[in-house]
Amino acid sequence: MFQAVSTKPKGKIYCANCIHCKLFRTFTGDGKYVLRVKCAAGRWRKKLGGEKLHKYFTVARRALDECDSYSEMGESKPFMKDLRRSLPVKDEVFDVSDQSA
Repeated sequence: MFQAVSTKPKGKIYCANCIHCKLFRTFTGDGKYVLRVKCAAGRWRKKLGGEKLHKYFTVARRALDECDSYSEMGESKPFMKDLRRSLPVKDEVFDVSDQSA
């Protein structure tokens, strides 16, 4: 009567379109910070087991062939196209004092 519908995407899984891909600030110690991304599900790990952090401007390059924790936030193709267009081309450094309240 009812068939199970697979929610697994076909092809590459882009981490930026996953609900577990989190953007956060890393403070440099001199009143400045840079943006980094991490996988809240813990899929990005270093060889010794530590959590791997990536620079924000590289988030569109992060992709996996399969991921058990992947939870898509929307249609991948238009999202990734818009993301690539809006990402900076290099690491940006922000002043802590420039934050708006």
